[in-house]
Amino acid sequence: MNSNITKFFFTWMFLFTTTGFVWAQEGSKPNIIFIVADDLGYSDLGCYGGEVKTPNLDKMANEGIRLSNMHNASMCVLSRSSILSGKWWNVAGQGIARGNNIAQELQKVGYRTGIIGKWHLKGEPNDKGFDYFFGFLSGLSNYYKGSNDYRLNKIPYTDFGKDYYSTDEFSKRAVEFIDPSKNDKKPFFLYLSYQCPHNPLQAPKEDIMKYRGTYLKGWQAIRDARIKNQIKFGIVKPGDPLPAYPQNLPDWETLTPAQKDLEDLRMSVYAAMVDKMDQGIGKLMKALETNGQKDNTFIIFLSDNGTDPFSSGDAGGLKKGLLPGDDGSNFQPGIGWGYATVTPWRLYKISQHQGGVTTGSIVSYPKLIKNPGVVRKEFLHVVDIMPTVLDLAMPVSMAKQKAQITTSLSGESFTPLLKGESWMRKSPMYFQFVDNRAIRTNQYSLVEVDGSGWELYDIKKDPMETNDLSKKLPNVVSNLEENWFTWWKSESKTGVYAPEKAGSGGHYSPQGDRGTGNQYIPSAMPAALSNKYKKIIN
Repeated sequence: MNSNITKFFFTWMFLFTTTGFVWAQEGSKPNIIFIVADDLGYSDLGCYGGEVKTPNLDKMANEGIRLSNMHNASMCVLSRSSILSGKWWNVAGQGIARGNNIAQELQKVGYRTGIIGKWHLKGEPNDKGFDYFFGFLSGLSNYYKGSNDYRLNKIPYTDFGKDYYSTDEFSKRAVEFIDPSKNDKKPFFLYLSYQCPHNPLQAPKEDIMKYRGTYLKGWQAIRDARIKNQIKFGIVKPGDPLPAYPQNLPDWETLTPAQKDLEDLRMSVYAAMVDKMDQGIGKLMKALETNGQKDNTFIIFLSDNGTDPFSSGDAGGLKKGLLPGDDGSNFQPGIGWGYATVTPWRLYKISQHQGGVTTGSIVSYPKLIKNPGVVRKEFLHVVDIMPTVLDLAMPVSMAKQKAQITTSLSGESFTPLLKGESWMRKSPMYFQFVDNRAIRTNQYSLVEVDGSGWELYDIKKDPMETNDLSKKLPNVVSNLEENWFTWWKSESKTGVYAPEKAGSGGHYSPQGDRGTGNQYIPSAMPAALSNKYKKIIN
């Protein structure tokens, strides 16, 4: 062979196997979708034990994997700060006051970025790395009529027709955003940030009536049925001790018929909201398949915290003649349904116990997932999502740039889990909001609710946090407490810990289930409104 031809051949082969390989990776960057539900309970989805109709998310779980020990930060804005920044909320600052978010980093490597739904962070999305924004800036909005902080990019949006329902609109716009015929050929990052099922509890009447009467059996019966399903699915291990009934929750059978009626309606609206979200996600999944995008799209679904246990809007709504589901009302789930929806855990939103910080997460990525349908129980936190995505999105040629980003992150990439490989968290998970806090290792959780002192649990033997070992293992408490304080001082840049009391601001109240929480008193259905959502039995 001519020496020049030989030289050319080997040079070409070298380029093909090095830069050529990199080009192949560059061209196959995955599309990325974060789907975040708002205040969704751990067990609400069918694939996590619930009776709510969620066939599309159940299918995603069966074709993907369930990450049954994914943790959040217990409260909307804190969790969303960590989801998008890959950092503990007190590092990024509440609302990501400091540093870049994942959209800004993905923009740099050629992604088209969009957010649809709830923002609830500092500034405006279009100034924070998002090319496209449709939704609202604050923490909640009317599902039917929107609010004055709705934006289409930076332009105020007021086009709410008589059939507007925000969950449906967010789903529709998500389908449009991923449509390759309407957009450039860049890979995309979509943050589909539903408000559902955050208050106000509102849904179209026909969807509510699908569930009306389902919940008259009561919250304990619903919880028991969900636990049975979770055992069947391998989410809960048979024989694991279950939490005791909350001291601040009345037994269902002590309620009057009017109280049971309103509670049934409350949960029927909640279920309808989750059902509507699942329908929209089904349309998005179908569009991905039709577009030929499904195999190369990484999707993670999760909730930003546990269920809202409060019910502060009841009195005002009933006084105005409004019920759960109605336009203008602002009902919340309350402790009763909070207890059922966080099954099998203890406590709820704002708490750092497992019911407040554990989310039923699902990952879909057909291109990489090797063992679809499995449940992975490794301890994860939402700070781990960004380093995982950077692993998938940044090619070998950008290893140095990726390293510069990931060294500043709080999380750890869990890419091996997608491949069916072993993986274990190297560092503890840390939590804090108002006078609730926690640290979790692979063996212990040290937790405090309502500023009432540390509780210690061996979560290998007692994952549902039922048997407090703090008095029996004071050295473990001391070591973990020192670890937590070191983290708090370092990341918060403060030498003191002086938390706000949960009941001091009026928005939240103590919720402890062992004597510190406020007693739940269910509202009753007014006789004058009892026919408004009455179920007709043939």
